[in-house]
Amino acid sequence: MYLTARWFPGHLTPIDRDECLELLERNEVGRVAFSDSEGPLIMPVNHVMVGERIVFRTAPHTAIADHVGAGPMSYQVDEFDSFSSAGWSVLARGSAEFVDGVWLTAHDLRPE
Repeated sequence: MYLTARWFPGHLTPIDRDECLELLERNEVGRVAFSDSEGPLIMPVNHVMVGERIVFRTAPHTAIADHVGAGPMSYQVDEFDSFSSAGWSVLARGSAEFVDGVWLTAHDLRPE
């Protein structure tokens, strides 16, 4: 097999915003990414969507909790089929904020 065929068997197609939101809604596990004083960190979490917000739970005094409000964060969800060499990836970038019990109740979310 030629190197080109091995490395470039398919092609990339942009995903529009609506499809990105649908893919985020359909999946429940993703990765939070941010940098701290020691460098980049990427950590898996479960999430739910509330409108266009990605909501995930973390314990206090964790690397994720320590970074909330301290700088930009990214969130990635993807799926890949190695047999067909096909897949998709959604990368959201922005900031994170803590939400309280009142907000969770208002959106019918209950931490378990």
